[in-house]
Amino acid sequence: MRFFLFLISLISLYGCDTQSQPQTQLTANLNNSPQPKQQDSTRQPLKIRLGFIGDIMGHGDQIVAAMDEKTKLYDYEICFRYVRNLFEQQDFMVGNLELTLSNKGKYTGYPRFRTPDALAFALKNAGFDFLVTANNHSNDGDLYGITHTLDILDSIKMPHTGTFRDSAEYAKTYPYIHTHKLKEGELRIAYLNYSYGTNGIPTPKPAIVNLIDTVQMLKDIETVKKSKPHLIVALVHWGSEYQLNERTEQQNITKMLWRNGVKVVIGAHPHVIQPIKTDTVDNKMGGKTINYCAYSLGNFISNQNQKNTDIGLMVELDLVQNQPDGELELVAHDYVLLWRYIHNKSAAVVNRDYIVVPAAAFENDTTKFMQMSASDLAAMRLASENMRKHLSKWGATERKVTMQEVLEGNVKKPNE
Repeated sequence: MRFFLFLISLISLYGCDTQSQPQTQLTANLNNSPQPKQQDSTRQPLKIRLGFIGDIMGHGDQIVAAMDEKTKLYDYEICFRYVRNLFEQQDFMVGNLELTLSNKGKYTGYPRFRTPDALAFALKNAGFDFLVTANNHSNDGDLYGITHTLDILDSIKMPHTGTFRDSAEYAKTYPYIHTHKLKEGELRIAYLNYSYGTNGIPTPKPAIVNLIDTVQMLKDIETVKKSKPHLIVALVHWGSEYQLNERTEQQNITKMLWRNGVKVVIGAHPHVIQPIKTDTVDNKMGGKTINYCAYSLGNFISNQNQKNTDIGLMVELDLVQNQPDGELELVAHDYVLLWRYIHNKSAAVVNRDYIVVPAAAFENDTTKFMQMSASDLAAMRLASENMRKHLSKWGATERKVTMQEVLEGNVKKPNE
């Protein structure tokens, strides 16, 4: 079991608007609210923390940088070295795999991403527990790209959803429900995944890529409800690239999902951070439920250089099940800013490293550990402050990760 820390210990009925209140106020309200009647007074609420990050990209320079010139083998470990400890704090870590995997040696970046299989092994070792694969680059590697990607994920026992080898696999595995086995009991969470399109590349038969279709999405929700999951999460690839605010279509889909029992919506595709918004509604127990949407978590790792594409989010959602076999309720949430650092940026591409770093930990401590240049440090600070201001408009709360958290376990420097 991974260790995670909740801000509160017993959560019950509550009535607060997280769009306008900071998390500290949310917690105070929750602690002062009336407690529900427990069917079993000896039973402790089940708690789980879910973590989500944004787009995992595979641009050409990233591929070159990951190659060992002597062995011609690929190693992505350093990319995720400084977030591994943070991922271990989550009970379930989810990422958006926006590329296809290949072992044919013909690796390519934009516009058709074909990335070495080594990336999948690095993601597994970094602490990812689940990947979604429906996005506008799902068909980049044609039928081979779809099936081989799934073959590799299956070979490393990495759960996934969003793309399927054929209709038989789709019928058997979707909607996807993951059973989270906790020490105190089990929680079943359904994960749905959809994309707005596939860049005009038709999905090769017999493969399937889940596309945004509100009629089908409603059918999927009704289907999965028959299995009585404790929570439904939708991960949706949508919106306009490089735009800091969501589109009306995104809002409408979110409201439709919320109305139909999907409490958590996580967005991807714009490559920049979009708002985090919540809505408080009545629940079946006579209390209040928080519905949550992060419209875009931005990039996790990439070689994009457009404004605001060098920073993304990890969001952490703390959920509690108060009643035996009852629904999970969102009781606290925050975000961690993650900055894409290019180590040795002035060197030849093969000597560079693409590294994800928690911005708060490195903003004031980088020269003691990584020797970032003054310009890199300034760029990280500027990106971080811009996004803090952006997210503060909707009351989102940042968790400022410490350097001790990042380096716990004697994590080595990039050149070691």
